[in-house]
Amino acid sequence: MTEKDGRHEGKPTKMLALTNAFHGRTQRPAMISDSCSEGYEQNLATFRDRDNVMFVDSNDVGALRAAFARADDEDFFIELMAMEPVMGEGNPGQCVTREFYDTARSLCTAHGSMLIIDSIQAGLRGQGCLSIVDYDGFEDCEVPDMETWSKALNAGQYPLSVVGLSETAAELYVVGIYGNTMTTNPRALETAISVLDRITPELRQNIRDRGVEFVSKLEALSEEIPGTITEVRGTGLLLCAELDPGTLPVIGFGCVEEWCRLNGLGVIHGGQNALRFTPHFAITSAEIDLIIDVLRDGLLHFTSIESVQAESAA
Repeated sequence: MTEKDGRHEGKPTKMLALTNAFHGRTQRPAMISDSCSEGYEQNLATFRDRDNVMFVDSNDVGALRAAFARADDEDFFIELMAMEPVMGEGNPGQCVTREFYDTARSLCTAHGSMLIIDSIQAGLRGQGCLSIVDYDGFEDCEVPDMETWSKALNAGQYPLSVVGLSETAAELYVVGIYGNTMTTNPRALETAISVLDRITPELRQNIRDRGVEFVSKLEALSEEIPGTITEVRGTGLLLCAELDPGTLPVIGFGCVEEWCRLNGLGVIHGGQNALRFTPHFAITSAEIDLIIDVLRDGLLHFTSIESVQAESAA
């Protein structure tokens, strides 16, 4: 770590994150949010002309090793590496592999860097469990230094975020340096307890099973209406359908996202040109079918407009 008299004291520092990542809108989380960096750099002077962040592609082990090798060669310190276990905005549904996680954990340990797992969006929704250490295939992994949770934990009912610390990170915590006005307020904690009491084994399994079903039905819809859905990604109930940007723009007035909302489908954009689905954890097969039906109508609506325009142009 960068403690006084430590091996990295006095070195320039950088942060490391993943391409397409989103970590938040306060300053340092925003600085490592590649998915919206263009907008920040365009509108916020403090985000311009800086050289304090590096990005590597998710699951690219070679690029990850190269980033730490560069730090050694150029004599700077990677103070932290942050990643979402399942991406929520920039590349919805993309899950990190065990190999990539283990490599990150090993490199961070070797270089004295903090490994931060951002489960704000993925917690519970990704695989029916809060932490990456409980994901399928990750049960025996070495824990991250920090992991954060919020959205599903408070059920969208009351502002609450939680941070978990490893023993190493906890030893670095300095009382009085860090704080928060609303920390551990009773109402927020009661909300979280109420949510966790409702996360039954059956609900966890439903998150996983319905996620697989949802992806399968989106893929079937892609085959049913060729040229519309270009890719489907999903982990648990955090998934998306990438649409052809040339014929089916998602964002903007009169575009697919707006049409879906006006026709009763609560959906939000993500990725490059994707519809992002984050349904409730107890969703049923019938509800998934209803979503697919609305989406089918939307795709047919826009493809018919495209056909009419093409005929008119001819």
